[in-house]
Amino acid sequence: QTEDETMSDGFLEALQQIALERKVERDVLMDTLAMGLRSAVRRKHGSEANVDVKFDPSDGIEVHLVMEVVTEEALDNEDQELTVEEAREYIDEPEVGDMIRIPLDVKEFGRNAILTAKQVLVQGVREAERERIFNEYSKRVGEVISGTVQQVDRGNVLVNLGRAEAMLPYREQIRRERWHQGETVRGLVLEVQRESRGPQIILTRTHPDFLLRLFEQEIPEVYEGLVEIKAIAREPGWRSKVAVHSNDDRVDAVGTCVGMKGARVMAIVK
Repeated sequence: QTEDETMSDGFLEALQQIALERKVERDVLMDTLAMGLRSAVRRKHGSEANVDVKFDPSDGIEVHLVMEVVTEEALDNEDQELTVEEAREYIDEPEVGDMIRIPLDVKEFGRNAILTAKQVLVQGVREAERERIFNEYSKRVGEVISGTVQQVDRGNVLVNLGRAEAMLPYREQIRRERWHQGETVRGLVLEVQRESRGPQIILTRTHPDFLLRLFEQEIPEVYEGLVEIKAIAREPGWRSKVAVHSNDDRVDAVGTCVGMKGARVMAIVK
């Protein structure tokens, strides 16, 4: 392989690897890489240059400068135009108005330009990942999720969710609880905020809906709708009152929620 073929293949291999590791759509990565390569070419060939980037599974990356043939008198933008005489370097019989595609070797951009393209790619992947996390967890507002305590900072708990991080603010915690690094914590997704450093997932353990979701998880009749929770009042960590109603005359709403010897409700209390 020639040096430029190796470099081109390296880009595509890196692209495939990032797509696999980050679970980001390959088309998004392609668009981001193309943006980075255009930026690299313009650093060398002019800030207004028309740059066409194509990805071919067999040929790798193809980069062309696209320029219009004009008369010498009409030459106005050297980044986008060239004269008939200059065009003869690329085609035999150029005419005014022709669009010339000038192939470029990826290697000619130089090390710094390639690094620029990679940086744009990494930034684009990061933005795509942030957008994916925001969209995923926005749909999970009101759902109970589990994570691991990563850090406790001034009472606020940073929770590791695996591919994302969440915050359990002090105001959303039960006062008697004390969290330590490595512990498992469950909370209700309260909201997802867009911030410059990425989406901020806010958890709560004090909201009445957290108790509602626990009832749904522990008591099949509530999950299936046979027993309906009409209202919940909480003093988080101390006591709660739950109003229940049976939609089936054969099902005792209170007894179903309490369970044999209080087993079901004690599981929720715990």
